[in-house]
Amino acid sequence: MELFIQNNLELVIAGLASVGGVITYLLLRSKKDSAPRESDVEESKVAAPTVTAAPKKEIEGVSWAHRLSQGLAKSRQDIWGKIGGLFAGEKADLDSIEEVLYSADIPTSYVQSLLEKLENEGKGKNPEEIQEIVFNFLNDKMAPIQANVNEDLFAFKGNGSTKVFMIVGVNGAGKTTTIGKLATKLKAQGAKVLVGACDTFRAAAVDQLQVWCERAGVDMVRAKDGADPSGVAFDTVAKAFAENYDYCLIDTAGRLHTNQNLMDELSKTKRVMSKINSEAPHQVLLVLDAITGQNALKQAQEFNKALQLSGIIFTKCDGSAKAGSAVAIVDELKVPITYIGVGEGVEDLHHFDKDLYLKTLVGLNGF
Repeated sequence: MELFIQNNLELVIAGLASVGGVITYLLLRSKKDSAPRESDVEESKVAAPTVTAAPKKEIEGVSWAHRLSQGLAKSRQDIWGKIGGLFAGEKADLDSIEEVLYSADIPTSYVQSLLEKLENEGKGKNPEEIQEIVFNFLNDKMAPIQANVNEDLFAFKGNGSTKVFMIVGVNGAGKTTTIGKLATKLKAQGAKVLVGACDTFRAAAVDQLQVWCERAGVDMVRAKDGADPSGVAFDTVAKAFAENYDYCLIDTAGRLHTNQNLMDELSKTKRVMSKINSEAPHQVLLVLDAITGQNALKQAQEFNKALQLSGIIFTKCDGSAKAGSAVAIVDELKVPITYIGVGEGVEDLHHFDKDLYLKTLVGLNGF
């Protein structure tokens, strides 16, 4: 065998090369057959489903009633919407109702008054009828005060007079964002709007407000960092009246209601504006964060004592089960809620509709 290989070495090498070539050919052919054809790739592209974003109109078309329902869902599901089920039946669970209400930071006097009303009027009634009793209780507290809201806050009438709104609140309540939304809404009605950035010790807040104003297409007065806030307010109001602006919105520095010196500074700012026009500011609006619960009532009491509030803007109702605290605040201060906020968008700030708010809160609006 060895002698044969030696005598025929060239033939053996040639044979091995031929076998190697055949194997290489077969491997290449197999790889080619397994790869998808160009037409197959095109067909798979056509057949693959496409995912598209929801149409913009559909998002913008969400009604305010639905936005409010979504925003108050936590307060309704965890607190107010549960009362009917807890009271109805063979034996009313008053202890659980009391516990639920206290968890929402409802004042003791309100809890006891509501329990007394349920015991007097709710026996033998079904859950929905119990919810009606709760609605009537809350409505009686709010109705007389909410009747005093000034329409100038919502509707631009174009009568040629300048309206000055002073916006106040503690840091973190959403004051700057609220002013931006309010300016956007008024501008959209055709009003000429001027904003005064009087929070001069927080450059970031002024920059944020300027972004809002640029988006809305409204003018803004700002001074150097650290300038006197009252001076900025004076200049802004003077410009508003001199140049016939329809609305002048005055942003103020966030104040801790427990700091008397800072509250005195706000009072000074208010007095300075009246030197331009005796009626200015026409509205003093407090921005309150719903998440703070009973602390919001304490804030409102101190701001009202210093500035004589004309209205409240209730924000961040979508992030808390304490949105029902609005009722106690209105009743205690005798100051109406003017706007309510349930989200980050401009459309999530809306003028306060008492009946819609209360029905949504207790679950009587069908959502």
